[in-house]
Amino acid sequence: MKTSLGAFALCLIAGVLLYPVVIGALAHAHAGQRIQTYGPATHRVKAGTPTMGGILFCALALLAWLVFDHSRAGFVLVFALVAGAGLGVLDDLANISGRGALGLLGRQKLVLQGLVGLLVGIGLLRVGATHQVLPVLGSADLHWGIVPLAVVAVMAASNAVNLTDGVDGLAGWCSVLVFSALWALALHLGIHSAAVMSAAIVGGVAAFLLYNWFPARVFMGDTGSLALGCALAAVAAEVHMLWLLPLLGIVFVAETVSVIVNVTAITRFGRRILRASPLHHHFEELGLREQGLVLWFGAAAAAGALLAVLAGLRSGLRS
Repeated sequence: MKTSLGAFALCLIAGVLLYPVVIGALAHAHAGQRIQTYGPATHRVKAGTPTMGGILFCALALLAWLVFDHSRAGFVLVFALVAGAGLGVLDDLANISGRGALGLLGRQKLVLQGLVGLLVGIGLLRVGATHQVLPVLGSADLHWGIVPLAVVAVMAASNAVNLTDGVDGLAGWCSVLVFSALWALALHLGIHSAAVMSAAIVGGVAAFLLYNWFPARVFMGDTGSLALGCALAAVAAEVHMLWLLPLLGIVFVAETVSVIVNVTAITRFGRRILRASPLHHHFEELGLREQGLVLWFGAAAAAGALLAVLAGLRSGLRS
């Protein structure tokens, strides 16, 4: 408990102090966000806002692992976070430089996400984090089965968080709530590495939110969103609760489903079901302001996180 609180405090305080420096450095490097032309018109003013801000909370989480954990199990979580951030950096640099439409091609991103998921799965196997709680069936040792499951989880979670990152404070606030739930589950199970990493992410992203709240002075970029998604899948695996991911990330799931449904409706039937996708853009088109949208989506994320914690506690699993 004390070490995870230390990790939280370190990342929160350092983040609050260092983000102005990072924002200035990103602005000086002309690392400005390009805005999608098909997005809400109100987002056009955001063009040029420094992006790649997620690089700091990822670096702070790495520092927290070095100071408070440095275990093999913790390394798997750090690897997931840093590898996701590395993939995000490539995507953000492609966006900033204007290569491609708005970053890496979809197939390029999927291949790299799959590679990260494969390496995370092998890491989970090597540290013995292969047990997962399955609904009705209880705890089961998946052995090598954890590898393909990790690939799917990393690809799904990283894309879901990435899609949610489209409104000031939305992805960050939902991530704080989700990782707070994982922190609670890790403490309950006595899984030190997962507790430290979850606490570090909560502290770092909370500091980021001070500068990302509307109107945002910095965006996390794909550097942050892909890192958070990869880490989300890895931490959920280490606390044996991959099955809880859809409930834990209920807002992330809703955003992803909205894109799938709308794109399918347009390509197959030539009509939209939603005014825009992901889902937050639909509500913006209906007139909901960003601050209100984050409030309502945050309430849904909090409900999902709370229900996930209760489900995890009822599972009766111990590390």
